[in-house]
Order: sequence, then C-alpha cells, then structure tokens
Amino acid sequence: MTRLLLPFAAVLLALAVVVSTVTGSMTSTVAGQGRSTPALDPLFTAYWAADSSSKAARAGTQITQSGASFDVIVARLRAGRPYQAAAGGTREMPTLVDGTLLGNTLDVPADYDPAKPWALRVQLHGGVGRLPPQRGAPPARALTGNRIEGGPQFYLQPRAYATTQWWERNQAENVLTLVEDVKRAYNIDESRIYITGISDGGTGVYFFAMKEATAWSACLPLNGHPSVLANPEIGADGMLFAGNLVNCPMYLVNGGRDRLYPAASVAPLVEMMKRGGIPLLFNVYPDAGHDTSWWPVERPKYEAFLASHDRVAHPPRVSWETERTDRYSRFRWLSIDRLGARPSDVALEDVNDYKLPSGRNATLFYRKAPSGRVDVSRQGNVFEAKSRGVQQFTLLLSPDVVDFSKDVKVTVNGRPAFEGMVQTDAATLLKWAARDNDRAMLYGAELKVSVP
Repeated sequence: MTRLLLPFAAVLLALAVVVSTVTGSMTSTVAGQGRSTPALDPLFTAYWAADSSSKAARAGTQITQSGASFDVIVARLRAGRPYQAAAGGTREMPTLVDGTLLGNTLDVPADYDPAKPWALRVQLHGGVGRLPPQRGAPPARALTGNRIEGGPQFYLQPRAYATTQWWERNQAENVLTLVEDVKRAYNIDESRIYITGISDGGTGVYFFAMKEATAWSACLPLNGHPSVLANPEIGADGMLFAGNLVNCPMYLVNGGRDRLYPAASVAPLVEMMKRGGIPLLFNVYPDAGHDTSWWPVERPKYEAFLASHDRVAHPPRVSWETERTDRYSRFRWLSIDRLGARPSDVALEDVNDYKLPSGRNATLFYRKAPSGRVDVSRQGNVFEAKSRGVQQFTLLLSPDVVDFSKDVKVTVNGRPAFEGMVQTDAATLLKWAARDNDRAMLYGAELKVSVP
C-alpha cells in the first residue's frame, strides 16, 4: 500500500516538534524514575515526529543507545507526545492503495481540546462493490448517506471500492494505517477506539474483529452478516475464526424485514456465538428493512454500550487462532510465532457450528488448511495456556500487570514451559511502542514460549 503524506498531519507534526523542543528541556528528568537524561529531549522529539512505525523504530534505536534507564523511557512513553490545537471540521486523508486513490475523511470535533484524550469512531460504509474512479479522477469521499450521528468525538470514514473491500488485505492495512495517522496527529484515547459499520460496513466489522482486533474497544456491526464472509467469491483475506470474536465486545443490530440480511438469518449465528462465550448484545427491529430508521430509538442504547466498554489494554484472558504467522497472528499481549502440531495439543471448543431454522446443522467457515490456536489466562506473574496446532508463541509482558522483581511462570497444556526471572529491556519496550503507538499498551519484555 502506498501512503500519501497528509498536509494537515505534516503541519501538526512540525508544530509538535517545535513545542517538544521548547518544553523538553523542562521535563528532561523524571523524579524517582532514573538518572537525569537531558540528552533524551532531542531523541524523543525525533521519535514523536516520526510519521510511521518504521521511522519511529529507527528513532527508538537512538533512544535505546542513549543509555537511558528503562523506567525513564517507559515514563516518557506513558506521558505521550505533545499535541497541538486544531480547528474542527472535515479533513481529507487520501491514500493510494494498489493504484486506487481513496478519499478517506476525518471529522474533527468543533470543540477539540488537545489537553484531553478523545474517542475515535471508525465508520465503515456500505456498497463496497462500486468500481473505483478512473485513474486521474479526484477521489470520491467516504459515503456518508447512511452514517449515524453520535456525540462529540472523532469520526474516521475510510473509503472502499470493489478493488479495496473491507475484508481484503490492502484495505485492512489502509484502515489500520489511517487510525495510526490520526493517533499521531490528535490526542486520541486508546481505550475508546471502536469500529462500526452499516451493511457491507457491518460485515467488514466482523472481519476486523476476527483478523485485526487489537485496536478496538468494541465492534458494532449494523445491518451486516458474518455469512457473507464465508462466501469464497467475496475474496476475504485468509481463513476466518469465529472464536476470535471473544476478544471484542460485540453489538449487533438487524432489521426483521431486511431483504438482504434479515434478523432471522443472523439469529442462529448469534446463538452460536453466545454458546462460545462471545460477549454480545443483539438488537432486532422487527419492522425495519435494510436501513437505519431505528437509529433515534437505538442511539441511547448504542451510546450506553460504548460508555461501558472501554478497552482493556491487558485483558487477563485472551484467545487467538490463525492459519498464518506473517499477519493476523497477534492479539494484544499474545503473538503466535510458529504453527504445527505438538504431542501435548489439547482439544479446544470450536465456535463454528450452528443450527439452521430447519434444525439441520451447519458450519459457518470452512477450513482450507491447518490452523493454530492459543488460549491463555494471566493471574499476576502466572500464565496458563492451552494450545492446539502451535509450536511457539510469544507473551508480551507489561510492567503494568507483571512484577519483574519476581519469577514468571508459564504452563502450556498442563506442562511447565518456563519459570524464572525476566528482565525488562528498553529495546523491546521501544520496538513494540513504535509498532503500537499506544500509551496504555507498553511491553517491557517478550517471552518466547515453546509448546512442550
């Protein structure tokens, strides 16, 4: 995917560098957290000015080589970058994706105050089967005709076409890159980033919840249907695992008279998800068609759901399944590194089968290749994992939940896999901070675990 540098982001980053340079000398030490490190000021100025994760990683290497203590670095990362005031209104965020110019937009709140973190809603539109504009034509903006209104927050509206549908690799990368660009330019609350969409956009939300779930505090598909992704002609990138939905609180709305995705056809899948322990609410409007006529009644419930579902940066339990390790292989503090059966593999309940209204059994997603899954819970420094089809995985250890002055213990499938001290490492801290750009999700060490 080719990215276009956004003029508004470039200006804000330049201003941030100026402010950081001016104020950095006043905050070059962190009381009680390590030795004085005035040399860090210009290094962090360069780190915050980086407009991509790769550039941030290179700037992070310079911070590591400065010799600053882990505690000083982690304190600065928690504090975050400086942000500048910005006028409200709609900003263009064009991206060039595989030769197609996408007219993505961002709505900035009229009363935006950079001193406080703001919620971000990613809104996926419907009708993604449209052909892209001819080469050289100006990009069409994201479709807003079926956008639902909400409270004061940021609204990111990516654009999609038949060549860049929500469930394709190029669009998945585009959406996540756009989110990162917004986080660099504005003070976004990482615990209140959620993804929603209508029609094809709602179906796209299911894809992101199953393949790229780390960023979202909640996933809200409206008038969508997960069975669309099961159609091989739709071209969804890779295999899909309904069990991964357990990681993102789900909020579903469907209409009873919807000609495309009637609520009655979604209901059996909802029951399947509930049996699998997937947290969800399912609201049905019996007289509604494929529209959002229900929004005036629905909005208070929708907003209440969001208010009660801030993201948990380090959940005590995670589960992830994947058929590949080059992408779609991580959820927050768990990353699957190498696939393959092991003698200690255990059976894990598969959330994939449901009953049709006729009573017949049906399978949602057919599996074309072997996959691997890890379920792991954390209590203090003790990790208990169950796995199938995985030979190695990585646990990302955060100083927010792990006591690095004590032993870490890991069991896999009932067998000991690791026990001992784990040292914090500034290089690891900065490597993952550059990737995630997240003040609340910092990792002091990575522990690679081989399945017995």
